[in-house]
Amino acid sequence: MDSETPETVGEYLRTSRESIGLTVDEVSLITKIRAQYIESIENGDFSMFSSPQLLKGYVKLLAKTVKADDTKAAALLESEAGENFKGKHIEDIVGKRFKEEIRKSEDFKKRILAIVFAGILVVILSYAIIKVYKYIKTAPRIHIALPFQSPVKSPVKSLVSEGRPSVNGKPVKIPKTNYAAVLKGQVIKRTWVAVKIDGGSTVTSMLYAGDKEVWKAKERLRIKIGNAGGIILNYNGKDIGKPGTEKQVVTLNFPSKHNNSGKQPGNTVNK
Repeated sequence: MDSETPETVGEYLRTSRESIGLTVDEVSLITKIRAQYIESIENGDFSMFSSPQLLKGYVKLLAKTVKADDTKAAALLESEAGENFKGKHIEDIVGKRFKEEIRKSEDFKKRILAIVFAGILVVILSYAIIKVYKYIKTAPRIHIALPFQSPVKSPVKSLVSEGRPSVNGKPVKIPKTNYAAVLKGQVIKRTWVAVKIDGGSTVTSMLYAGDKEVWKAKERLRIKIGNAGGIILNYNGKDIGKPGTEKQVVTLNFPSKHNNSGKQPGNTVNK
């Protein structure tokens, strides 16, 4: 092996390996270098390696394993590679295979970043949706009153409703009032109502499920309901149920214009 120097590092390593009776697989088992890498080095194909430093390290390890001169093997490698080891990028040495590995690595990083970004976006959107849902659930109900003229509350009535039947610290006697029509409504689905009591102005308001309303009239009461199937009525202590079907608009008069007994209201259906 010392009498004649092989022309290439691959031939030098192969000759040394064969001289001590080792196979490629046995050298691979000893060095933990893949057999295909060893065969590539012995065949002078260096395109499979990611860097010249890695290739040189493999060559020196293989030389020591097959009892060859690792310094000579490294020198043969550099002589064979020539100017490729000087002042050039790794891609110039390892060829197209390494370029492809770099491209795949960059693509993988981009996919990971896209997945992470998408996950963060989903979390943010989910949090925002939950917050909006909670706000809608807990927000106080707003009664939309659309009267042409808001009714003026009696100061005495307001004090009584607050449990303080007095004015300026003096007790006030509230006279009993007999009403010709007392209409109670329990709302089960949202509806608007327009109510006219006695000779007063018409007051329009929006009612929501769960609301309870009471209207009282000394002489007559007229109510127009935008969703007749969304409210249950009680007239003068008698349940009269829903005045119509869902989304049906009806107009009721209490007491009925056709029956002064006050038992059944006059009913007009607006289509």
